[in-house]
Amino acid sequence: MGCMYDDGLLIGFVMLGYGKTGDEDDPEIAENNYCLWRLMIDVKYQHRGYAKQILDQVVAFAKGKKAGEAEYIWLSYEPENEHGRKTYKKYGFVENGEYCGDEIVAVYKLDE
Repeated sequence: MGCMYDDGLLIGFVMLGYGKTGDEDDPEIAENNYCLWRLMIDVKYQHRGYAKQILDQVVAFAKGKKAGEAEYIWLSYEPENEHGRKTYKKYGFVENGEYCGDEIVAVYKLDE
């Protein structure tokens, strides 16, 4: 997707992909679904509600079928990343039991 700004200030960026990459670590959920590869917010702008705003835009993009039809957005995080786990869970991502390498996979169902 790209860079995220607030009132002209760069606060972070998002990387979104679609489908399998061909990597042997691709989880099954990657097939014909969107992947939130990165959501990074500068430390100076964290804890201000930007993550929800950015996730709203990611969901809108995926629902608009910009890269193709999909049922889910998936992402992965390291098991020790409690802040990420809580943030994504609060938004509606659910761990599905899969792993991407050593990272836990969580999914967001787009029709909700």
